Amino acid sequence: MKVLVADTDWRFAAQVTEHLESHAHLVAQTTHKNEIAERAQHWQCDLVVLSADLASRGVLEELQAIPNRPAILLTGWMHRYDLAWRAWQIGGDELLMKPVFHGQEVHQAIVTALENRTACRRERAVAATA
Repeated sequence: MKVLVADTDWRFAAQVTEHLESHAHLVAQTTHKNEIAERAQHWQCDLVVLSADLASRGVLEELQAIPNRPAILLTGWMHRYDLAWRAWQIGGDELLMKPVFHGQEVHQAIVTALENRTACRRERAVAATA
């Protein structure tokens, strides 16, 4: 799986990258808000791990517009739950609250994000044929 990690928290980004690479996934990182959607589309990633502080309406809308868009796993600190929740409502597939202590938490959040993206595609396909 190809994963783009866009998170300003370097420790979390390193932790997620290490976990994913140890499970044979390809990972790229960025902290620049203006290149997230472009890199996701150009690299054709399967998942974007996106921090809530980088998840402005513009970034999420750009990610949503990508054909065969990647799943979006939003991350946020528990003390800023309001920010993370608003970003999730705009267009995330799953929300992972920090701090994360175990790779299994990351793994489960990724699986849920991918499942939610797939379910969303099915709902759109059914609506289009109705």
